[in-house]
Amino acid sequence: MMTIFPPLINQNPSCESFIVGKHQRDSFPSTSYREKECLELVHTDLCGPMQNQLFGRSFYFLTFIDDCRRKVWLYFLKHKSETFTRFKEFKAKAEKQSGRFVKVLRYDGGGEYGSREFADFCKHHGIEKKTTTRYTPKQNGVVERKNRTIMNMARSLLTTRKMSKD
Repeated sequence: MMTIFPPLINQNPSCESFIVGKHQRDSFPSTSYREKECLELVHTDLCGPMQNQLFGRSFYFLTFIDDCRRKVWLYFLKHKSETFTRFKEFKAKAEKQSGRFVKVLRYDGGGEYGSREFADFCKHHGIEKKTTTRYTPKQNGVVERKNRTIMNMARSLLTTRKMSKD
């Protein structure tokens, strides 16, 4: 009896853009638990600075991810100091669109949300802040995996376009 295998997808392992796009670090632990309501828990992280400018002459990108739906908001920043302003924009937009309020914000202890102004803002709006240990990206796995996906896509596109990889 002859066994028929599905056709192989043409993946040339020597193709540089394929190899670069598949580079990864150790896997992040995942959990099957998700919040049941929108904006009950929002994961966030600031990625950068990049060696080359991103869109609009930005050097950073900021991600927000709703734990319930895993909807992603992405902001490009020229300076790290814009983080709090972009958070306020995200909060207003997400709350207006969903009719719900941000309850918990999870972020690493990298300092982008370390200002007294941010702490006062969260206290005033009833937002609980949950920080993970600095330089331990595995503790904030949801947003770190998304950042990895974004960076892999960008590297693949840049390599395909024969542009700088940084």
